[in-house]
Amino acid sequence: PRPTETKLKDEYLTCEVCKHTFDFSKYAPHQLPCGDTACLDCLRQFAGRKGRAEEMHCPVCDRLTVVPGGHVCCFTPNAGTLKILEVFKLVEAYKKDFVPCIGCDEKGEARCLECQENYCDEHANFHSIVAATKHHTVVKFMDILAEPQKILRANGAQFCSKHHNSALEAVCTTCNALCCLVCAITDHKGHSVKEIGDTMNNIHEKMRPIMKKVEQNTYNIKQNLKIGEDVDKEMNIMFQRCKRNLNISFMGVVRGSRDRQNELFADVDKVLNENVKLLEQQVHDIEDEINFTIRGSEMITDIFEEYSPAQMAGIGGLVQKLIDEIQTIPEDLPIEPLPTKRVTFESKAEKQFYAAGKNFGNLKISEIKMSLMPKDPKEIDFESDEEEDLLPIDNSELTKIVKEQMAAVAT
Repeated sequence: PRPTETKLKDEYLTCEVCKHTFDFSKYAPHQLPCGDTACLDCLRQFAGRKGRAEEMHCPVCDRLTVVPGGHVCCFTPNAGTLKILEVFKLVEAYKKDFVPCIGCDEKGEARCLECQENYCDEHANFHSIVAATKHHTVVKFMDILAEPQKILRANGAQFCSKHHNSALEAVCTTCNALCCLVCAITDHKGHSVKEIGDTMNNIHEKMRPIMKKVEQNTYNIKQNLKIGEDVDKEMNIMFQRCKRNLNISFMGVVRGSRDRQNELFADVDKVLNENVKLLEQQVHDIEDEINFTIRGSEMITDIFEEYSPAQMAGIGGLVQKLIDEIQTIPEDLPIEPLPTKRVTFESKAEKQFYAAGKNFGNLKISEIKMSLMPKDPKEIDFESDEEEDLLPIDNSELTKIVKEQMAAVAT
């Protein structure tokens, strides 16, 4: 006989602890590692602290089990029970109201458990013969009440091949096979048979220290990776600082040589200006005397042309005096080139300077230990450097630094 809806609720959709019907929220079914299923509300009450716990006793069989994630909501939802519940809700809606077919406006009579879609009889038959969906499980709503195992099988639940309505709940370690409880006391009588929940608990107990060790190793690797990144950053800072100091030192040497060059240029320009002034004064005096001579000659020529012999006889003394002045060169007139200063450059210690330039400065290379695997990462203390130390400095800042260092050397 087909089981009633009440029997279906009691067997598949009722919490064994509080007897509430499962739903999709407060009384959602969750499966524990021991294999038992309880609603979320019962699990919260048994775990205490609003469901937060590391371990708890199963409310059905009282086995101690580990709470995954530290909260009972992390227990795996019982997918088979949820699927039966979902279809049962559809059956109730089918009986009370109209459940439409997804392919037409007819009333839905069946459901595909894989596609999660409702079909009328015509579309259900078509869905069962199409090549792409012929392997899907299509059941009628009223047949689900009679054989809910179809939903469990479609969801991956395993049933005994000998007792089709009995789920595989035990493990025979002698035969290394799964079996139902009926087969455990008949076909596997005298064998080492354990419930799947006990086997899972043993596996969890063995895996727990391994998982803790894996988590600790993962944490250590992440910490060591962080140490490696810090070491790489410190090394980059170190080499950037070395290049910067080297640049400053060589720019100081170049600037010192350039300053000396400018000083020598200034001395050369000074001597040149003195010579130019002296020669300009000499040229000026000579030009004045030449102009005086030219004007006197022109005056005498004009007298001879404009005056009569009688008039010339009257001013003969003045004319003679003018002729004498034109012919006489002043004693202080520099008619020879004046003595000027000559400048030549003599390089001193040029070879020594080149040799010193080639050997200027040296790199001091020393070994330091930057361990990538410290006992305690907190023990590592790198030199603190601002991020700006990794950035190149511009010419204005470099010039300022060089001037400050040269001023300190000079004092």
